[in-house]
Formats: sequence, structure tokens, C-alpha cells
Amino acid sequence: MGNELTELRARQIVQRMHRLRDQVEVFATHARILRQSAASLDGLALLQEADNLLRGLAGSRGDFQDIEANVPYLSSRPPATGGMAPAAQWGSEFRAGSRQFVDAVRKAEKELTQLYGVANAQLNSPTRVSTAPDNIFEVLLTFMDALKKWIEYRRRPKH
Repeated sequence: MGNELTELRARQIVQRMHRLRDQVEVFATHARILRQSAASLDGLALLQEADNLLRGLAGSRGDFQDIEANVPYLSSRPPATGGMAPAAQWGSEFRAGSRQFVDAVRKAEKELTQLYGVANAQLNSPTRVSTAPDNIFEVLLTFMDALKKWIEYRRRPKH
């Protein structure tokens, strides 16, 4: 029974590794699509979405580290019925899953770096138009600023 349980845990770990790798690849694809369509999006929105993707990537990395921490707990003793120990039997799967995950993370980080670069370039562009206010407080501040400029204009000496 212990061998079957260890086999099940090993299979679940490998499946979870593959799901996390797929999740990271989706982050990279999302970042690439945003970067490629950046001309039609505001730089601030791009920056916020890049931050969200980065948080998701960090979460996936944390989950993967938790999974890797469970790998050593698999039995390295061969079963009483004979055959390979579960750790030896699944070792190549663990190494391959780990390597694939690391490659996916590198690609996602590269895409995110490029997305941050595009977003920052748009934010620093001299032709950028300001974004619309998000809440009533920002609307009020914008109105007060406009009112102040109008009053300054009216008080200006006329020649």
C-alpha cells in the first residue's frame, strides 16, 4: 500500500510541475501579446498588467519550490516486491519537469522585461496623453487645477 501511495504522490508532483510550467508559458504569451499590441494600449495599463503578470509568475515560482521540497520525501528504498524505488523511477521526470519549468520562467521573465520596457517608453513619451482619472478625488483635483489656471489667466495684467 505504501508503494502505491508513493507512486500516486510522484505522479501528482509531475502533473503539478507540468501545470505550473503551462501556467508560466501562458504568462509569457500574455506578455508577448500585450507587447505586440502596445501601440493601441495606454502605457499605464501595460505597466499595471505587467505587474499583475509578475505577481502571478512569482506565485508560480513559489508553488514550484513547494513541490520541489516534497520530492525528497519520496522513498528511495526499493519496494519489497522488487523493482525500482519510487524516487529513482520518477527521478528523470522530476529533473525534466524542473528543467522545463526553469526554461519557461526564463522566457516569461524575458517577455516581461520587454513589456516593462515598452510600457516605460510609452509612459515617458512626450506625445503621451494623460490617462482619465480613476476616482472622484482625482476628478476634483483635476478640476481644482483647471480652476487655478483659469484664475491665474484672468489675473494676468493686460497690455
